Amino acid sequence: MSRLGSAAKRLQRLGDPLIDATAHPLTRGELLGLALLVLLPTVMNAIMLSTELTLPVPSLNDNELHYLFLQRASEALSNGQSVIDFWVPSIEAGFPQFLYYQHLPTLIILGVQRLSLGSLDLLNAFNLVRFLLLVGLPLSVYIAMRWFGFSVVVAALAAAVSTLLSGDTRYGFEYDSYIWRGFGMTTQLFAMHLSFLTVAASYRAIQKGKGLWIAAILFGLLVLTHLIYAYMTAMAFIVFVLWGLRRSNVMDRAARIAVVGGIAAVMSAYVWIPLLRGTAYMNATPYLQPEKYDSFGAGPILGWLVTGDLLDHGRLPVLTILLVVGIAAALVSRSRTALVALALFGMWLVAFFGRPTLGPLAELFPLAKSLLFHRFAGMVSLGAIILMGIGAAIVWSAFKPGKGHLRLAGAVLMIGLLLVPAVMERQTYYSYNTAWQARSAKALNNDADAQATLLKLRSLPPGRVFAGLPATYGNSEGMRFQDLHFYNLLAFYGIEGLARPIEALSLNSDYIWDFNDRDPSNFDLWNVKYMVAPSDYAVADFLVPIFKTSRYVIYQAPGGGYAEYAGIESRLAVSSQAELFASNVEWIRRPATGRPRTFIRYDYPSKFVGTGTSAAPACPDGGQIDYERFDRGQIDLVVACPAASTLILKTTYHPNWEVTVDGKVVHTFMVSPSYIGVSLESGKHQVDAVYHETPIKGPLLFLSIEALLVTLILRWRLDRLGNGLHLPSRRRAAAGPDDSGPELLGLDPELPPAALETPVVEGP
Repeated sequence: MSRLGSAAKRLQRLGDPLIDATAHPLTRGELLGLALLVLLPTVMNAIMLSTELTLPVPSLNDNELHYLFLQRASEALSNGQSVIDFWVPSIEAGFPQFLYYQHLPTLIILGVQRLSLGSLDLLNAFNLVRFLLLVGLPLSVYIAMRWFGFSVVVAALAAAVSTLLSGDTRYGFEYDSYIWRGFGMTTQLFAMHLSFLTVAASYRAIQKGKGLWIAAILFGLLVLTHLIYAYMTAMAFIVFVLWGLRRSNVMDRAARIAVVGGIAAVMSAYVWIPLLRGTAYMNATPYLQPEKYDSFGAGPILGWLVTGDLLDHGRLPVLTILLVVGIAAALVSRSRTALVALALFGMWLVAFFGRPTLGPLAELFPLAKSLLFHRFAGMVSLGAIILMGIGAAIVWSAFKPGKGHLRLAGAVLMIGLLLVPAVMERQTYYSYNTAWQARSAKALNNDADAQATLLKLRSLPPGRVFAGLPATYGNSEGMRFQDLHFYNLLAFYGIEGLARPIEALSLNSDYIWDFNDRDPSNFDLWNVKYMVAPSDYAVADFLVPIFKTSRYVIYQAPGGGYAEYAGIESRLAVSSQAELFASNVEWIRRPATGRPRTFIRYDYPSKFVGTGTSAAPACPDGGQIDYERFDRGQIDLVVACPAASTLILKTTYHPNWEVTVDGKVVHTFMVSPSYIGVSLESGKHQVDAVYHETPIKGPLLFLSIEALLVTLILRWRLDRLGNGLHLPSRRRAAAGPDDSGPELLGLDPELPPAALETPVVEGP
């Protein structure tokens, strides 16, 4: 025990001046050595990930949608439409993506493209920004660590390890989450940078009363960038408020968190207020893997942590070792910042355990029912990077590199050797990424039939295109370009398709998996006018070939259209998405009868059936669609029926759709699966449906911009609001700022001098 105690004292003496920003100035040699260690992985990333920038190959992951959103936002801007709330018809029968999904990253990329004055096209701008974020993470980490109050050594070494995580594609900060062969999570890539900066700035603001305006703006930007990461980052505020809380600073901290949270809330109000008001129309798919909602539980996660698989999958657990050293240093040192980092890591790790471990406690989390607990992997990564920087700094300081060139060389060499297994594993991982990108790009570029088929699809009259699903012929060899599939190309080339859902936010998403290319009623229901299949694929008899190459055939299905007259078989009140899903699944899986399909009218979300008939007959002769024009967020029709009937518009229902009949606005309602229905009188009618921006979104956007401008103008005065203006001047002077005196080093200023001679671990 005495040996352990003496080791702890040595570690404490080593850690105190090293961890905190009060450390002695570094020599030029030390600075160069640290810069070299940061450059080692950074240069490797820049070289190995260069194909993310230089190879224009369509995506096979979430970036397939992110690039589509960029295209659609660019169109909206060019056409004078809203760029913060518009209809995206190319996915899942249509959805107003930017009403519900974080869009600041897309708008930033669009801004870069516009500011390039034509030197960058959309794809090059998209890839350039992503590449810079991938390579530039060490800079954000370094800045954040310095804001936290860590020394240059800790900050630099945390930056050095920040890009080297290997987490077996668990959606953390490992680059598996972002690159072409990974998940393509571009919004999380932005959020990764902002999370580091926001956590650090908020710590400084809440604990020390400094830079409240920076923390508020960063937190607001994070909300606009990634709602889940803003949620998880906000949990850090609890630690920052409670850590070192005393009666003398409770009001100051309350004022500080009110300033930071209040400004961020107003800045981002145009996103979260409309979202909360319209969550009934944003799908929460039951097909998502259970572990994404619930996470994995403490047993597996702690097992991955102990064995090194959480941070060092597929290699020696070098980063895990640095994490252990960092945890030990935090526990035995007197560093406030290290202990706060450990508290954050522990809090996010427990949250990552999720429902299997937390049980009923999980329901205490705000918005628990829709919270994806597995995403806490990212914040665990954040806490781990900070602690690994501390651990690496302990190793660095053991060599006393400021006392000679040989000691400095030894420190650089030791840290470098520790990082080599991680760098080599990442290099190998990225080499496969490069190879897979290149072979897919080559296969696509060499396939003249595919190019001709895509060109033909873009020239055809409006209608959805089906190119298979992963569980059907869409995954066959004839529909693949190495790792790419034909259905991956539809969104990339701006072709409206019925393809496998990726984010599944539309209420119609989950029913697409049931699409049957042997059933003509399925083509009619989804307005799938065209189907692309391999030339050797045996298709149903009702499909007519209209374009052939040696590899592919485009077929046209009879009927279809974005509108049809239909009968209403019943009227149901459903109050939840679960009820709506159950009813629609039963309806959509009914065996074909040969008779025209009838629809269910829904009062949703509602517990009560409204006024009106429960059933309505179809148009006696099927009705006529004399004219149909489809555009982004607009459908124009001329229709006719000799009797009163119901007209179905085959795009996803949302209350923002306004339908006029002969120039007069009419009531819309939801029909199965989740389409728009309107009741029409007999005769011929001009029907126009237009998606409108959420009415409160524009005014709230102006409020958000005003909040940002006022924050910038009053930035220095905001610190005064959070630093005791409510206290008499004499009492403020007695209390002192939170970062004054020995408390900056994690010590309690009320302890007598003798107590400072023994190790003290400050608790909350």
